[in-house]
Amino acid sequence: MKILLAEDDPSLGEAIQASLDYEGLSVDWFQRGDTALSAIEMNHYDSVILDIGLPGISGLQVLRAIRDQANRVPVLLPTALGSVTD
Repeated sequence: MKILLAEDDPSLGEAIQASLDYEGLSVDWFQRGDTALSAIEMNHYDSVILDIGLPGISGLQVLRAIRDQANRVPVLLPTALGSVTD
C-alpha cells in the first residue's frame, strides 16, 4: 500500500512515517501542500494523510483540488485544531 503523508511538523512527520514504515507501508512524505498536490496528480496513492495547516496551500485546498479532479482516494485529516467550529 502506498500512502502520501502531508505534514509540515518534522517531529510529527518523522513519527508517522516511521510508524507506517514499520507496518510495511510505502510512504511519500511532503511538508508543503503544493508539493503534495503535485505528487497526488502524478502518482497513484492508496490513501492520503493530510494535515490541514500546510504551507504553500492548505490541506483543505489540496483536498478540494483532488476532489475537483474526481480523484476519490481515501483521505484522513488529522488535526490539532481545538474547537467544534474548526
